[in-house]
Amino acid sequence: MPLWLYAALLGLCAVTTLIAGIWLLLHLRDVARMFRRHEEITPGPGPRRASSGAVWVALALFNAGWIGAVVLWVFSNTERAQGVVHAAV
Repeated sequence: MPLWLYAALLGLCAVTTLIAGIWLLLHLRDVARMFRRHEEITPGPGPRRASSGAVWVALALFNAGWIGAVVLWVFSNTERAQGVVHAAV
């Protein structure tokens, strides 16, 4: 396994989380509409811009990105990952 693969995957996870997070921030009104069942959360005035499916996809990508980054970070600090990298060199 090439040495750059872990860094590339970690970068991909970071970019995915960043893009999904920015999208969610730009569509906070639609996120609030999804969780309208709770009385503390009320969406602001204005038209709906994104579907609930798009919001769910963005939430899933956001969570998959940061969870994937944590998993890669933990795996790259184990002896097994160091052995895989040394075997490829």
